Amino acid sequence: MNLNWKSAFLAAALLAASSVPAAAGVLYTQPSDGTGDLYASQNDTNGFGSYATMYDNFTLGTSSNINEVAWTGGYYNGSPAPIAGFLVTFWLDNAGQPSAAGVPYAISGTANETLGTLDYYTYDVVLSSAFAAAANTQYWLSIVPTIGYPPQWGWASGTGGDGAAYQDYFGTRSPWPTDMAFTLSGTTGTPEPVSFSLAGIGLGLVGLASWKRRKQGV
Repeated sequence: MNLNWKSAFLAAALLAASSVPAAAGVLYTQPSDGTGDLYASQNDTNGFGSYATMYDNFTLGTSSNINEVAWTGGYYNGSPAPIAGFLVTFWLDNAGQPSAAGVPYAISGTANETLGTLDYYTYDVVLSSAFAAAANTQYWLSIVPTIGYPPQWGWASGTGGDGAAYQDYFGTRSPWPTDMAFTLSGTTGTPEPVSFSLAGIGLGLVGLASWKRRKQGV
């Protein structure tokens, strides 16, 4: 009887261990290319609203929980000004473009803004809950700060992706042959079934940010 109890306990422990994701680490990265290019992405509090949004795509080879996002950006058409917050959104793919279905994360404050080289700023946030990304599935990421114009804020160009991005600018969507600078961190491996289901609930949310243009004044 005692042996059966130990065997059952061992089997349960092995099953539990097999459902635990791997240790946290970098899942995907497109570092800044250092060119100084900035692509407008902004929710303007001085009248224009969410007039510009930049999107870049990514695909992970393994099912993962994304719980941290870092990116690079900067200011132009004016001096740096305080950022009230960021809206970081993961979008589903629709025929090679961002769809209308997304999971938004509202970040208050400046997202740990730190001045780096070439007047670039780096940002890094831990998400309030993990975004569950399926393996070999294309998603899109958008990053939009809330800040009054002037200045304009732009997402810095990056390298290491597929050289394809989109920008919504005053209601018009345009493709851009570039990558954006960002890094996704989290855990790999299939999450526990309940956690995985809960993480996927947010995919039904709908959000739409406005459009913008590369280093062009409004």
